[in-house]
Amino acid sequence: MSDLLSLDPQTLATQLAFYDIQPMQNAIKTQTATLNAQQTALRALRTALTDFRTAIQGMNQAGQSMLQTQATTNMTGIANVTTTAAAQKGTYNIEVDQLASAHQTGYAGLTDEDISNASGTMTIALAGEELDIDLTDIDSLADLAAAINNAEENPGVTASLVRTDGKVMLMLSSDETGATNTLDVQINGDAATQALFANPAEISPAQDAQFRMGEVSFTHSSNTIDNLIDGVTVELIGVTEGKPLTIHVDTDTDATKDQVNTFVDSWNTLMTSLNTLTSSGADGERGALAGDPTISALQRDLNTLLRSDIDGFTIADFGISADRNGKLKIDNDTLTKQLQSNPQSVTTFFNGPDGILSKMDNALDRYLNSTDGLLKSRQETLDRRQQEIDRKSEKMNTRYDSAYNRYLRQFTQLQQVTLQMNSTMSMFGLV
Repeated sequence: MSDLLSLDPQTLATQLAFYDIQPMQNAIKTQTATLNAQQTALRALRTALTDFRTAIQGMNQAGQSMLQTQATTNMTGIANVTTTAAAQKGTYNIEVDQLASAHQTGYAGLTDEDISNASGTMTIALAGEELDIDLTDIDSLADLAAAINNAEENPGVTASLVRTDGKVMLMLSSDETGATNTLDVQINGDAATQALFANPAEISPAQDAQFRMGEVSFTHSSNTIDNLIDGVTVELIGVTEGKPLTIHVDTDTDATKDQVNTFVDSWNTLMTSLNTLTSSGADGERGALAGDPTISALQRDLNTLLRSDIDGFTIADFGISADRNGKLKIDNDTLTKQLQSNPQSVTTFFNGPDGILSKMDNALDRYLNSTDGLLKSRQETLDRRQQEIDRKSEKMNTRYDSAYNRYLRQFTQLQQVTLQMNSTMSMFGLV
């Protein structure tokens, strides 16, 4: 019986209580490991799909597409020319006679004292709108410029102070170029105030750009001309002198190939991620989403879209083919021939209203939509499983505490009984 007295009730209670919950603990550990693997896999899947979607959206937005075009000119200093995928091959000759300019007028010889003593109203008219400035409470040129610039009803005029050799000039500038944006300043005040603004100097006239294509003449209120040739923006910066500006528009084959390669690389990166996540384990580690019906449906959707016939074109027309793992490769010769013979087919197949990029983007929304996407639903399912595991863990802890307290009470009582028996036996000389 002395052996029982050497045992620690707390140690025994801890060991036996642990044995009671060990099967439940092992089950929870297995479930947690599985859930963590699925959570990690779901995050990896979301990242892979989001990265691919971001890539294809970048190839299918305003001002950006798969087909890349370029413009070259025969001289510098006349125009900056940019193109979009809508630009057609062609050569255009333009003679620039005049640049558009914004109206600017200056009032020299003014002082802060002149403005402080002025009275009445300054009315600035521009393009059918008017701005009235009460001069009575304005004390300086800076205050006048601020009153004009900060007025809510400002029609598009900017006031600034030009300082040279200790002298100050008030300059009024139209914010827009063109002949219709002519400034007109009227003073309704005493003779002295009217005299201050009586003789403005014209710094820059309000005029349109003037240019010709052959015998056809054009005017434009701005030097940026984006509606003359489809897909081509011409920003005039100088005038021609006897020799026309020649603009040659063509397909930028290398840049377009880069775009196609970017699409293929983005697709292959996605396929690598999906293949890893759904691996059956025959050639290595089994993927956390192996056999998952949602991912299988996603792969079917994307592959079906990839092999779509869009207005008579398929990926094969651009030299793109897939291997048994779903990864793409490009035949450069086939792609080059397609770009030479029908460059607009790139836009039709990839960027058209029913193009493959828009269709893939819409297909991915079914999975990535933050409101009702399938991945959001899957995450909610995993969250519920985590809550269930947490409840099981709480029950296990409660069971452990109950078992521990029961065993501790029993072994403590046993030690007490043993002590009493030893004491009794000692009284009778039996120990």
